[in-house]
Amino acid sequence: MSSDVSNFVISTILGWVAFVFAVAGCLPQSIKVFKTKDTQSISLVTYILYCIGCIVWIAWSIGYMYECIDNLNNGAYNDLNLGLVLGATLPTLFLNSICLVLAFIILYIKCRNFIGAKKLKISEREFTKKWLKERSKK
Repeated sequence: MSSDVSNFVISTILGWVAFVFAVAGCLPQSIKVFKTKDTQSISLVTYILYCIGCIVWIAWSIGYMYECIDNLNNGAYNDLNLGLVLGATLPTLFLNSICLVLAFIILYIKCRNFIGAKKLKISEREFTKKWLKERSKK
């Protein structure tokens, strides 16, 4: 096995392990917010920056994937094939896509609670309780 292939296999395994842990790390907060709709203790700036970071990682993943495919087509790698390249780059793309969706939903709920609470001059937690109460009447 050539050095190029070994490096891509190791990168692929590490990428998929990171994928599992990162998504598992996002899920508890996401599930809690989806269930309770309570975002008072969540930082708005953090989720804005996190969403931007995910978007940049998605763009990087796509660019890197195309660069690797171009290098394959130009014969830059000896023993690599498309499956190895995709296996090494897809974890980053999938991870950040899933995390972006989860973070964007939390960001949407946070913005709704934040803006609603400011309009009514109450805490976000009070706004959430009021909002949930009104939703349950419908």
